[in-house]
Amino acid sequence: MIELKNTAKAKWDSYFLTDGLQLMKYNGESTDSIEICVDEGVIQYFFCLQGSLKFHFHSGSYIMPLEQGENCFFYNPNTKLAPKITVTKNSQLVFIFVSLEKIHQLFLQNDSELEFLNSENVNQKLYKKELIPLEQELVLRQILESNETIKTQDIFRYAKVLEVLSLYFSKQAKENQTSCPYLKDEDSVQKIKKAKDILIENLQNPPTTSQLATKVDINEHRLKEGFKSLYGSTLYQYLLDYKMNTGKRLIDKGNLKIKEVAYELGYNNPSHFISAFKKKFGQTPKKYILSK
Repeated sequence: MIELKNTAKAKWDSYFLTDGLQLMKYNGESTDSIEICVDEGVIQYFFCLQGSLKFHFHSGSYIMPLEQGENCFFYNPNTKLAPKITVTKNSQLVFIFVSLEKIHQLFLQNDSELEFLNSENVNQKLYKKELIPLEQELVLRQILESNETIKTQDIFRYAKVLEVLSLYFSKQAKENQTSCPYLKDEDSVQKIKKAKDILIENLQNPPTTSQLATKVDINEHRLKEGFKSLYGSTLYQYLLDYKMNTGKRLIDKGNLKIKEVAYELGYNNPSHFISAFKKKFGQTPKKYILSK
């Protein structure tokens, strides 16, 4: 279904989860590249959670970038795709490859709702780029952070990939994105995306909604409504979730004390971080460390 032609640095992990379903993930600290060859008729999903990547098609004559917070979808029923993929430093990526037969098996009752499976498009190539909703991003990060040494992680990864696909094709998620009038304006979408980046860049001292709206030159109401439609969350709920997931990753690295992680995330009082962490993950950071 997919062939890895070369790996520059041993940072790419690939898993055959079941017939017709394959997962790749990348979590590297340096620039890297890989060449892949994907059979015709394979549905391809590329998620960029951090950093950026570029697809080099036709020996580099066509280059398509994918930035942090974006995903792209490829489907070509007639031609193999064999791009070279280059990634920037500290990129975090998840790729999912699904055969058409597997998609039919998973979404048999909903064929009519899948754009590339309907009678008009089933024999047409389809490429689409979108922003990653928050609820999908959280599942993708769980895939990235899965423990490679635990045998049951195969089941965990399979379940999480199915969850990603379910969220991707969720009718409700699509309705939420298309119902917001601001998202029909590409300029507004780019400003909302920039607002998200500013929040992430200022974890320790985030701007107020008013300040953020001024920074990206957008109406405050439009920012709030558009952000919720794009990411499925309010501005500061998104920021809190991002902080907690960042805190969890810092704890996993093991080189910072809990109070240092709290300060890194902008908490003056570590107990506030501990309380938020427990609310998010169901246990305190200390119990989380002991449970590993």
